Amino acid sequence: MSFAVFMEIFGYIGTALVIISMLMTSVKRLRLLNLCGAVISMIYAITVGAWPVVLLNAALSVINLGQLIRLARESRRSSQPTNPSS
Repeated sequence: MSFAVFMEIFGYIGTALVIISMLMTSVKRLRLLNLCGAVISMIYAITVGAWPVVLLNAALSVINLGQLIRLARESRRSSQPTNPSS
């Protein structure tokens, strides 16, 4: 398989992950799949020189990563026992 064919398949996988992520009912799964798809799509876009697509997927990656960090922090806060004496 040539590199060009491999990269084309790689690009389609990224696109499929972004589309599938929109079907998730769990926000965490949506963000994780969307992040994976965006990173794969960004790598593909870099190899073909599609710089607007690189910018879009870089922004999506940063947004998804930030939201995943926020979700993790909220999850940790909600799982900590509260001190009734305070």
